Amino acid sequence: MDAQADELHEKSLQLLKTTGCVFKDERALQIFAEAGAEVNFSKQLVRIPPRLVEDALRRCPKRVLLAARNPKYDVTLEEDRVYFGTSTLPINVLDLESGRLRRGTAQDCLDFPRLVDALSYIHFYKATIYPSDVPQETAVPWMIYGGFANTEKEVSSTPFTIDGALAGIRMAEIIAGGTAELKKRPLICFNVLCTAPLTWNATSVRILIKLAELGLPTIIGSEPQAGTTAPVTLLAATLLQNAETLAGITLAQIANPGLPVIMGAIGSISDLKTGNFCSGAVELGLMNSVAAQMSQRYGIPIYATGGMSDAKVSDIQAGYEKGIQLLITALSGGNYIHDAAGMLDHCLTLSYEQYVIDNEICGMVARALSGISFGDEFMALDLINHVGPTGNFLRERHTLQYLRSEHFLPELANRKARNDWEDEGSPTLVDRAKDKAREILEKHHPTPLPEDVDQELRQIIKRTEAK
Repeated sequence: MDAQADELHEKSLQLLKTTGCVFKDERALQIFAEAGAEVNFSKQLVRIPPRLVEDALRRCPKRVLLAARNPKYDVTLEEDRVYFGTSTLPINVLDLESGRLRRGTAQDCLDFPRLVDALSYIHFYKATIYPSDVPQETAVPWMIYGGFANTEKEVSSTPFTIDGALAGIRMAEIIAGGTAELKKRPLICFNVLCTAPLTWNATSVRILIKLAELGLPTIIGSEPQAGTTAPVTLLAATLLQNAETLAGITLAQIANPGLPVIMGAIGSISDLKTGNFCSGAVELGLMNSVAAQMSQRYGIPIYATGGMSDAKVSDIQAGYEKGIQLLITALSGGNYIHDAAGMLDHCLTLSYEQYVIDNEICGMVARALSGISFGDEFMALDLINHVGPTGNFLRERHTLQYLRSEHFLPELANRKARNDWEDEGSPTLVDRAKDKAREILEKHHPTPLPEDVDQELRQIIKRTEAK
């Protein structure tokens, strides 16, 4: 596998040197030109020599801290650590009570993080659901504010606009206690994406350069779709994704050597029957598997993707697409796995009950990752000899001692006898998930922001709207 990773890396370098990448920003072109890249300013095309890419990779930290409002929820990305979290893209919500599709609202921006705060296997909150009932200019600030106000977990975002990113940074500075403190404990992280094939748009590049100047951790990635914006073969699509990501990382490291960066792997396939993006494809897991191996070769943490579905509701399709995809990505070493909870319908829709279901899927995957412990206590040969033939182990102290650490204990999955389930009214898993979501939203209240801090964050939203 090392030889294959080396070959993919060499092909990535060749692609960037001969074909290059378009960067639709004058300052980015100037940065590359001053560093020694071949720049065609009229075509906005940059051909990047291998030495610049290799230098950039050497400068990337191998460990990246993404701080949470409550330090016990800090996310430390390195080696084989795995975390699960949410996503930014959805615009629709399956209403918890009516079950009908509706557009996202500012209230959802407050309720979803509160739900996530109570779900133990969702480790970070990527500011989710685009609100339709506020001015467009304040949508991203609302999404970020909801995360800071209603969860103590780590918050990240896709900013969409420079003003949205700056508003989020200012909120994080207020909570952290200033710019210097924010750099020590970065409470916000943004991702920027290349547009396949081989094009970095102006907004993404300007945000990338701004984040580099501030020294804040930055997710740099690409989202090719095999068959449409990338070649149909998975290896070629992954090659394109790797090269596009390396181009962005190189720009970031030239702008600020040593900047904490996270490689982004978001690529999937297109359904060539319809042209639609396939979010629940097993091939997405396979592409993430290769990307994770490349990140391990580079010694850079990876922003991986897994746990998505093209299903329109919480059904069997959602279960098998999410479970298979997430397991592949996690076992491959994805560090910061976004899209792992809540989403349906090609990344367009969020569901409250699906968050609760996905929390359980993430828990089962986490248990698989922990493996089987080895040692005399776990082998328990003496215990087996003690109990002997025809006995049982239910009443043994050893069982009580290790039950919760050795066995994943689901809250939703029904393991009762059928007659007991029928006596309870034959509830489905979705029924139980809805009840759990309602209970959390009714009873769970995360530690609030200090009142003066909360008011300052709301003022940022107002100033963004006025601007």
